[in-house]
Amino acid sequence: MKKLLVVLCVLASSTSFAARNVAAYNDKSASISLGMSSSALNVGGRMELENTQAALGGYLFLQTEKKDAGVPQVLSFGAHSLIKLVDTSSVNAYLAPGFGISMIKMEGSDDVTAVGPSFRYGAQMKLRTNGAIGVERLEVWNWFDSKSASNAAFTSVVYSFSF
Repeated sequence: MKKLLVVLCVLASSTSFAARNVAAYNDKSASISLGMSSSALNVGGRMELENTQAALGGYLFLQTEKKDAGVPQVLSFGAHSLIKLVDTSSVNAYLAPGFGISMIKMEGSDDVTAVGPSFRYGAQMKLRTNGAIGVERLEVWNWFDSKSASNAAFTSVVYSFSF
C-alpha cells in the first residue's frame, strides 16, 4: 500500500511538471530491454521525448509463458513520465511512473485484461557511443480485475540510445 501511495504522488507531480514543459521536449530516445523470469523470456521497448530533467513516453512489454514454472504470459503497454534522478556524463538513474493496460494469460483460464498504474526504475552506465546500458525493474498493477494477480514485477537488462 505504501508503494502505491508513493507511485500516485510521484505520478501526480511528474504529470503536472511534464504538462508545463511539453514544448521543451525536443530530444528522442529509445530503449530495448531483455530479461528472464523463471526461464520465461521477457522483452520490452519504450520511446521517449526528453529534455534535460524528464521525459514523456510510452512502453510495450511482453513476457512469454512458462507453464511448468507457473509463469503467466503478460503483454503490457502504456504511457509514462520519466524523471531523471541522476544524469552525469557516465551514469544515469531514473523513475518512470505511468499507467497501462496489461493482458495476462493465466494457465487454465481465459485471458484477463488488467488496467492500472505502472512503475519503472533503473540505472544505466553511459557508453562512448550515443547509448547506455543498465538494469531496470518494471512493475505493473491490476486495479480492477480480481481474477489475476494484483501486481507483477520484471527485471531486465536495458540498452538505451538517443536519435
